[in-house]
Amino acid sequence: MLLQLAIATYGGFYGGGAGILMLTVLEVMDIQNIHAMNGLKTWLATCMNAAAIVYFMLSQTIVWQQAIVMALGALIGGYNGAKFARQLHPSLIRYVVIGIGATITAYFFWHQHSN
Repeated sequence: MLLQLAIATYGGFYGGGAGILMLTVLEVMDIQNIHAMNGLKTWLATCMNAAAIVYFMLSQTIVWQQAIVMALGALIGGYNGAKFARQLHPSLIRYVVIGIGATITAYFFWHQHSN
């Protein structure tokens, strides 16, 4: 659980890749069902983002017009993405998550070390 706390601290400020990191830790915790892992990851991300929203609201750093558009997009995408993912075979989801994680890692590595 300490790893999830570290991910939440990182993800609350900069959410990029936090979901993939959460899934990785859930896998290490020996949760086998990818759909259960994804549901737990979504709940953890919701809690993480709620805490971050409270912090940013109190510090008055939210640009509300853009935040509302982003929130609507996240709600629509999250609902439809979950609906779609439940129709896929768990091993396919696992390979897609691994592929996305590897691609993002390679991109950031290349971007960091290309200059």
